[in-house]
Amino acid sequence: MSRAATTVLAILGTSPWTAAGQSCPADTISRVELAEAMREARTADPGSYDILATTNSMRFQSAVLQWLIERHLEHVPGGGTFFIPHDALWWEFLTAAGLRPEEQDRAPIGRRLAFEYQQSIEVTFGPPASFIKETKRGPAPLLMANVTLEWPDRPDGARKFAFVDTLSVPKLKVTNHQLLRFRFLVFDDMTVLDEIDGISGRPLSGFLATIFKVIGEGDAVFSRFTISTDGLQIVRAKAKKLVSRTVTATIGPDGKAQNGVPDGRADLTEIDRRLQQPLEYEYFPYRC
Repeated sequence: MSRAATTVLAILGTSPWTAAGQSCPADTISRVELAEAMREARTADPGSYDILATTNSMRFQSAVLQWLIERHLEHVPGGGTFFIPHDALWWEFLTAAGLRPEEQDRAPIGRRLAFEYQQSIEVTFGPPASFIKETKRGPAPLLMANVTLEWPDRPDGARKFAFVDTLSVPKLKVTNHQLLRFRFLVFDDMTVLDEIDGISGRPLSGFLATIFKVIGEGDAVFSRFTISTDGLQIVRAKAKKLVSRTVTATIGPDGKAQNGVPDGRADLTEIDRRLQQPLEYEYFPYRC
């Protein structure tokens, strides 16, 4: 699809997707609003961190989504859907990262490929009760949405793209499928991406590489994280192939990750304990 066609569809408020997923009628997020969301996402965080590091991507993108959802709930408390075009995501990210157009090669390769493949984001938001049929274990979230990342059908028929991020520590091999979905839940003490479908990965170095050598390239299942008062990201993530593995990692502002939490940090140990609490929800099917 040409960029002009994408722009026309954005103006009409519809999504330019003809692939596996069927889109909801959506309001298109403008570059101005997205720029504001990215600025607010950075300033609301308790610590300064490198958004060019792939390991900080979830931290940054989740904060952007949360800000947009909260803002739209103020105007549409019953819920709705908004669409973030791939080109807005790319250009506003470059601005947020302080990169000039001629410095595009410094952006994470995953971001560059998402722009090349025209991977956009659709978010359906509303009261948590409209997404959760039954809470089996765990508290009710304060905020919830269904998130879909997708690109339109391509002439070459590509249904996924993979890349090796050599700037990440550890180095990561990541595969994005054409349709990627997850449930986005925000609690008072953590953010959760649940029922992840459409992304897989395998660290190529560091402690995670040892785990993934056992299971190969695992499919992501869930990821939970909290930011400490001094700006560290504590992540609890699960991946599966023939068997499942769940790990905790501490990610510094520079994107470097280490296994578990540092010794002598009772506050981080408590965060890890909270991230390990049982959470089980029966969700309503995706509406679109």
